[in-house]
Amino acid sequence: MNKNDRVIICGGGPAGLVSALSLVRQGIPVTLLEAFSEPPKDPRAATMHPSTLEMLDSVGLAAGVVEKGLMAPTFQFRDRKSQEIIAVFDMAHIADETDFPFCIQYEQWKLVRDALAALEHYDLADIRLGQKVVSFAQNYDGVTVVSENAGGDLEKLEGRYILACDGGPSTIRLGLGVFMSGFTWEERFLVLTMEHDFEKNDGYTIRNYVMDPAEWCAIFKVPGDGEPGIWRTLFPTDPNESDEQSLSDEMVGRRINGLRPDMDHKDILHRNLYTVNQRVADRFTIERIFLAGDAAHLNNPLGGLGLNTGIHDCMNITRKIGDVWHGRAQPEVFERYHRQRHQLATEFLQSVTIENKKRIEETDPEVIKANQQQLRENAEDPAKAKAWLMRSSLLDSVRKEETIE
Repeated sequence: MNKNDRVIICGGGPAGLVSALSLVRQGIPVTLLEAFSEPPKDPRAATMHPSTLEMLDSVGLAAGVVEKGLMAPTFQFRDRKSQEIIAVFDMAHIADETDFPFCIQYEQWKLVRDALAALEHYDLADIRLGQKVVSFAQNYDGVTVVSENAGGDLEKLEGRYILACDGGPSTIRLGLGVFMSGFTWEERFLVLTMEHDFEKNDGYTIRNYVMDPAEWCAIFKVPGDGEPGIWRTLFPTDPNESDEQSLSDEMVGRRINGLRPDMDHKDILHRNLYTVNQRVADRFTIERIFLAGDAAHLNNPLGGLGLNTGIHDCMNITRKIGDVWHGRAQPEVFERYHRQRHQLATEFLQSVTIENKKRIEETDPEVIKANQQQLRENAEDPAKAKAWLMRSSLLDSVRKEETIE
């Protein structure tokens, strides 16, 4: 095997590692570069939608995710003040559309480790952790990437393509000068992790969206280190709050006390603060370089769509790389990747995540009432429930992608 004849993947998060697995299963050599020497156990995305489970199944990962994750066949909307359950969406309504009529709660760092373990079985997979990308170039014949290890040693790699899965502050995207159109929300999101069982003690499901004009929140369960699992709550913060204020015992205690009067900051296991963007890269394809995942688009986390659409990007582009690599298609097909994924990121991902946020933070009493009534009608009518779930599960998005030429 010519070591220069490979795909160089920059970034070892879920998108990068699923891409690597997809490529080597097609007989395509990869070298993956990741700055972290070990996948961080950070409290990031954890919801796997049906459409994504289908894709993970195609690379041999879904069975493990379903076995080790928490199955969420329903999700609910609540009113925070009254604690009234406004609507419960049952994903059984899409059982005739997918083999996975449920979501799975499974932390993304665990998916990363599953993919790393799977890649150990492939000689075509050259996985290099602790290697930071410092520069890159491309020409008519191929691409070049220079990486640096923890000791400051540099190494030059050559390949046929670069797949940039290196996150929001992407070295590759910034180096290319590709602009990300969109905006950044004024408020940041505070994520608090705790052991309090909201299902047993408060009647919540595994996935919950709590509507409130003053301070909405999302509550969901993840496996953690095992039974009984842990719970995460997500709150908006005041744009005028400093990081220190948002993360302080006083403010954390006030927020959680607003959900449960008998709880305070001492019940919190972890607290994290995130800046929230709604942005899409202007280009996903630049000759031999492809952007995917957070390197290509950023959105607020309500609905759990960021991780999922990143994997969708990668399954799309790796199929096209496979077709070109094995002579089934010409390189012009890569432009279709840009058209398909850019259109869906712009028209679907951004609109749905913005709608999700606006729905649960609405302040106008009449609009709140109308929104809640619409949610009830959508959840209780089988046809409307199916349409809602097809959209929220990204199954509609995947099927629309196939129609974009």
